[in-house]
Amino acid sequence: MTPRMLKQALEEWSREAQVPGDLADRALRRRSRLRLTRFAGAVSCAAVVAAVVLLVPLVVVPRLTARPISQVGGPPVVVPVQPYQPSPPAEGVLADTENSPPKTMIAAGRVAVSAYVTWRWRTDDGGRRLLDRTWYLLDPVTSRYEKTEWGWAEVAPGLRWAAVLEKDLPVRRIGVFDMETRRVRAWVAVDHPVGGVAWSPDGTRLVATAYDESPDLDTTSVQGRRQCPVRVATTPDGPPQPPYETIDTSRTGFYVVDVATATAGDFHAVDPCLTENSNVRRDFGWSDDGALVREASNVWKRPDGFYDLAGRPHDAPSGYVATESKAGVSPGGTLLAGPDGMPTKVTELSTGRVVGRQKVLQLLAWADDRRLVALGCAGACGNEFHNGLVLVSVDGRQTVPLSAYRKNSQRPEEWQPVFALR
Repeated sequence: MTPRMLKQALEEWSREAQVPGDLADRALRRRSRLRLTRFAGAVSCAAVVAAVVLLVPLVVVPRLTARPISQVGGPPVVVPVQPYQPSPPAEGVLADTENSPPKTMIAAGRVAVSAYVTWRWRTDDGGRRLLDRTWYLLDPVTSRYEKTEWGWAEVAPGLRWAAVLEKDLPVRRIGVFDMETRRVRAWVAVDHPVGGVAWSPDGTRLVATAYDESPDLDTTSVQGRRQCPVRVATTPDGPPQPPYETIDTSRTGFYVVDVATATAGDFHAVDPCLTENSNVRRDFGWSDDGALVREASNVWKRPDGFYDLAGRPHDAPSGYVATESKAGVSPGGTLLAGPDGMPTKVTELSTGRVVGRQKVLQLLAWADDRRLVALGCAGACGNEFHNGLVLVSVDGRQTVPLSAYRKNSQRPEEWQPVFALR
């Protein structure tokens, strides 16, 4: 039994203790029995002590064992999620430059590596090749990463909750995992199996993407099965590009899950070929304000697709900016992280003026309005896949290592970071 479990069990037991309503009457009645001999009193005291000794195991021991998690179809569940409230970005940096994969928490400013994932290819019973992930989740109590058995995991802003899916995706339930107690607080049942989940910006809802078979099949396992129409890739400021054929996907639609009540709303079927995306896995995300569901396009300079929460196609929200990197728009909304490739750049949104260039490979997340977490390459960058996480200033003059450098980030079993706001 861990100290965390013992502490939690004792706290829960103490909350259940109640003071009897007739305590005063009992005390008065006791005064009438003071004629009893000291011997009888001693015997009674001993009996009470013995009774407590016997009763404590009966009450406490079950609490010290792992309590059953809430089951699908069980009583209503209330998960104490609170809307995420961003705090001022921390100036301090947490790095692990000694271990690859990292063992201790990596964080800078407002973001943290909330998890990392390793991967390998495996063959299923039907002879198809698919991607198999192993997830390592941050323990915010110990500030260390722990291996899990989940098939998918997504940490909410604030680092308190995670949404988890079991192995062999897609699955018919979504777990709400407590990052501090390391237990599933609730299971959310769904009729259509899901293969990916994403938290809303305020950390109170999930969008769960449904698939009718694994979303991680290799492209060679799905080609020729059911193709989307051939399209012409165009860019707003350039001539049409040669036609491209989108890869088929088994994605069927999405659910919007209310985490506090652990309930999924109605299923919303979505055309798998509506948005220009050539990936087999096409998970939904959220608009920046959490009012719409977003589907990312992976065709360069083509806009993302948006849906309202009832699954209907929707115009892009006001002020929407098509981003070219994972970092996107700065927290203050004035700067835009540029596309991958050394050197990267940051531009001013209002003017398009380049305000800084960085000698890194990719801009991954904004630590604050002055710094970004990026992917930098080792040494003189003789090999772009020999890379690691760094913290870089917008002007590119300051770079701080955050992780050890991976010798080959494209190799199976190599770790890939996943970020969340803290």
